[in-house]
Amino acid sequence: MSNSIQQLTAVATMAFAVSAAIVGQRGSPVRAVGVEPAAWASEIEAGGDHLGTAELAERLLARADSLVLIDVRPRDEFAALHLPGAVNLSLSELLGESGRALLDRSRDRLVVLYSNGMTHPGQAWVELASAGYTNVRMLEDGLDGFLARELMPASLVAGPAWLAADPASGAADPAGSSAESRAALRALVFGQEAPAKAQAAQTAKPEHAVLASDPKVLSAPTIVSTTWLEAHGAEVVLLDTREKPERFAEGHVPNSLHCPVTSLRTTRGDVPDELMLAPDLAKRFGELGIDGETPVVVYADEKLQDATQVLLALVALGHERVAVLEGGHSAWRAEGRARSTTPRAPAPKTYTPNLARAPFAVELARVAETSRSGSAKILDVRPADAFRGDKVTEARGGHIPGSCNRPYTEDIVTDAGTWWKPLDELERAYTSLGFAKDDEIIVTCRTGHQASLEWFTLRYVLGYRNVRWYDGSFKEWAARSELAVEVGEGELR
Repeated sequence: MSNSIQQLTAVATMAFAVSAAIVGQRGSPVRAVGVEPAAWASEIEAGGDHLGTAELAERLLARADSLVLIDVRPRDEFAALHLPGAVNLSLSELLGESGRALLDRSRDRLVVLYSNGMTHPGQAWVELASAGYTNVRMLEDGLDGFLARELMPASLVAGPAWLAADPASGAADPAGSSAESRAALRALVFGQEAPAKAQAAQTAKPEHAVLASDPKVLSAPTIVSTTWLEAHGAEVVLLDTREKPERFAEGHVPNSLHCPVTSLRTTRGDVPDELMLAPDLAKRFGELGIDGETPVVVYADEKLQDATQVLLALVALGHERVAVLEGGHSAWRAEGRARSTTPRAPAPKTYTPNLARAPFAVELARVAETSRSGSAKILDVRPADAFRGDKVTEARGGHIPGSCNRPYTEDIVTDAGTWWKPLDELERAYTSLGFAKDDEIIVTCRTGHQASLEWFTLRYVLGYRNVRWYDGSFKEWAARSELAVEVGEGELR
C-alpha cells in the first residue's frame, strides 16, 4: 500500500472514531450501508473515497455540471478564497437537514468535500458513505494540496500533474496547451490577478488590528493582550466563555472558570434566549467569585461574540473592571503559552449590582417607536441573507423596518485567533452607513448574542457614545404579528 493510501486510510479510521462518537451523542447510530471499516483500504485504493487534485482541475476547466463542491471551512476562510461554484456548509450543517437535503438532490452528481486538509472531510465522508451516499468524495490533500499542486506559479513547480497525457510517464499534453490550461485554471479560481493571488493564498495572512490597551489597573471595559494576561492572571477572575464543556476540559488558560453564554440566558415571558435579569446575573457572577470590584477578563475562541456577551452581562450590572482577551484562546495556544486541564473551585462572593449607571439595553416598545419615527439608527448584524428575508429562521423572514445591515463577521478576521479588523477600515465602514459618533444606535441581531459584539465594537473599539442593545432582537420582533417586517436590502430612516 502506498504512503498516500496509508495516509488516507488513517484519516478515514480516525474520522470514523470521531464521527461515531459525535453521532452516538446525537443518539443516531451510523448505518453501515456502503463502507465498512474493514473495506476502507480497498475502497481507498480504488479511489472510492477521494478525488485527486488533477481530476478536480480537469472537471473545473470542463465546467462539469455533474460536480457539486462543498467547502466545510469556517465562513471567513470561505469568503477569502474558495473553489468556483462551491457551497459553504459547516460539518454540523452538512450532516444536518440542510446538508442531507442538498445531498439527496445531488445523488446523480459527484459530490466533493474539501477543507484545508482532509480530517474534517474524512469525518464527514465516513458518516455519509455509511449512510448510503456513495457519490461523495473528499479532495485529496484538501485545498492546500490543490493550490500547491495545480495553481502555484510555473516557476515554483515542475508543472501540474493534470497537464500530462500520462501522469506515470510524464508525457506532454497532446494538445500542447499546458500554459494555456494552467492559466485558464488559475484565472477561473483567482480571477484576473491570478499569479499574485495564487502565491498570496499560500502565505498571506488576513490583516487585523492590535487594540490591547494593557492598563496597569482595569478600570473600564477594554481589551488586553495575552502578554498582559500572563503577567496579571493571578490578579483577575478569568472567564472562559466557550460553549462546550469538553473544550474547556481539554485545555484552558490556567485559573479560568467556565462561563458559557447559555449559563446567563433564560426564557422571559415567551421570548427564549434572553439575558437573565439583574438579580439572577448577580447571583451567577457571585457564585464565580466576582463582586462589583473584581477585575475580570473574558475570552472566547472563534466566536468572539461569546466573550462580548458575557462582558455585556457584567456591564449591565454596572461592572467596569472588565476586559476581553485579544485573539482569545486560539491566540494564547498558538503562542505556546501554558494551558491547564484542572478546573478550580471559586470562593463565592456577594455581587451587588450598580444599576445607577446609564442603562444601554432597550426593549421592544422602544425599538418599535424608533422603527416608526427614525429617532435612532437600527443596525442589524445578522448575515445578509437573513436580513433580506432570503433565509427564514424565525416566525417571519426579513428585518425590522428602517434598519440597515452590516453582518458582524465583516468586523473580524481569523488568524490564529479572532481579531478586529484595522481601525481605519472599521471607521470607514460605519461612516459609509451614515453613522456619527453621537448618534443613538440600536444594535440587533437574531437573539442579541451577535449584537453584543457590535455593541462592544461601536462603544469601546470605535468610541461611539450612545450605543444601545436590543436583547429580544429579531426573534422577538418576528413573533409579534402586529409588527411589520421588511424584506430586501433595507435602508435607514
